Amino acid sequence: MRRRSFLGAVGALGLAGATSACAGPETIPGDALQFFNDAASWEPGYLAAGDVLRERTGWGLSPQTIPNASSYEQVIRSLLQTKNPPDLVKWGSGYRMRDLARAGSLAELSSAWDASVAAGWLDDAMREDFTYQGGIYGMPLIQGYYVMFYNVEVFGRLGLEAPTTWDDFLAVCHALKNDGVTPIGTTQMNIWPVANWFSMLAAAYDAPWYRALCRNEASFLDDQAIGFMELWQDMIRQGLHTSADSVGDNFPSMLASGQIGMQPTPVSWSTQSMELAGMESGSGFDAFLLPAVQAPAPTVVTEIAGLVVPDRSRHLAEATEAMASWLAPDVQQPWSDFLNGSSANLQVTWSDPVSQRLQDMIRDDGVDVVNRYWENSPPPLVVGVTQDLGGFMADPSDPRGVLESLQRKAESEWSYWQEATR
Repeated sequence: MRRRSFLGAVGALGLAGATSACAGPETIPGDALQFFNDAASWEPGYLAAGDVLRERTGWGLSPQTIPNASSYEQVIRSLLQTKNPPDLVKWGSGYRMRDLARAGSLAELSSAWDASVAAGWLDDAMREDFTYQGGIYGMPLIQGYYVMFYNVEVFGRLGLEAPTTWDDFLAVCHALKNDGVTPIGTTQMNIWPVANWFSMLAAAYDAPWYRALCRNEASFLDDQAIGFMELWQDMIRQGLHTSADSVGDNFPSMLASGQIGMQPTPVSWSTQSMELAGMESGSGFDAFLLPAVQAPAPTVVTEIAGLVVPDRSRHLAEATEAMASWLAPDVQQPWSDFLNGSSANLQVTWSDPVSQRLQDMIRDDGVDVVNRYWENSPPPLVVGVTQDLGGFMADPSDPRGVLESLQRKAESEWSYWQEATR
């Protein structure tokens, strides 16, 4: 079953029907691994990388897409319990991957990981993001860094420069607002964008506290949490953000037209949307790291999505072998070129100059890097936290009450996670 047929099955049959309608071996090309993902627009990139992967291993990729994030997670979790799961799956790193690994649903990929590190294709510092109880259960599909994109023409017209301190950043925000431009495009729609801005702002406010919070070594009732929420509340009340019900897909065109001045989003693949909105890299849009509120140097949030192999895959050995070649430069270059930059292999050049400049700066200057919240705590907790924070974005009147709710969720979900993983 190809992508369109599968999507029709999802809509017509519902989740149960979709899982039973999974493609059989005879409908997948004989030299391709069935690869489920949630990014339909990325299919040409998957196929281009798959063509090179086939030359190296004899196995390419057969992408099948479920574009709705909520449906995607439900379908994948159900398929992993069947006798006929996909060969490869796009999935989150960190706790999202560990959540599948602890259920015994994933194949161990330590051999592919170690081979990639030995070849110089992979920074072993990422190991923790794909490790569960000593085993490695995924390989990096993409890596991006959350930065502040801005409209170069608007900044130039107002005499603004990319800020390097928090006071400068607030000054830029107020200059934009005084000119009738909403400074920052953020939204609570679809939940996960809340995690993006929460991660960026919390890491900018106090990176050590944010990192400890994600390890259950800090509390949502700490002084840092209260100060952070009061800062966010003040920014919302001053009109520095778009309305909470804004549609995030509209932000690139809003940035291009000058309706918003800045958009927090990943450097690399997000540049595609800006180019489609009519902006050119460097002259139409540029980007900077969000400055730290109190620390002398910024902290940048990273998003690392992964490839995982279901342990019941019909082509388990072949998929594992393919993963050992996935990060090879000749495989990664067409994939990274398609997304304007995304590869976790630092030998692979990112084609977008803004993205490459910031990647070089992050690496060469030793910028502190932390993981996005969406992957950085147990998934049920992350969903609950982002729902509450989405409500706060719509009504920021009671930050203390929101934090109390978040801490109750944290105590409950961390207790469950620790009990379930003993």
